Amino acid sequence: MGLLSAGVRSLLWVFEEIADRVEHERFDEDAVKAELTDLYMKLESGALSEDQFERHEAELVQRLQEIEQHNRHKQQRNGRGAR
Repeated sequence: MGLLSAGVRSLLWVFEEIADRVEHERFDEDAVKAELTDLYMKLESGALSEDQFERHEAELVQRLQEIEQHNRHKQQRNGRGAR
């Protein structure tokens, strides 16, 4: 029985690691800001039209807002846990 529970714990650890990495990638503010910088450079160089730029910019700004909200909720959860 001990071997089975060790296997389950190991599998659970793997799933938690995957979830942590996915969360980090999804809410990586620096990566989104880098994409936004790249977008501005493409607009300046003429590689993107104004319409394309505006569409992509709106998506990136929305992602930044989601990241900010996620981080705020995460800080609130961590603050409550510390009390």
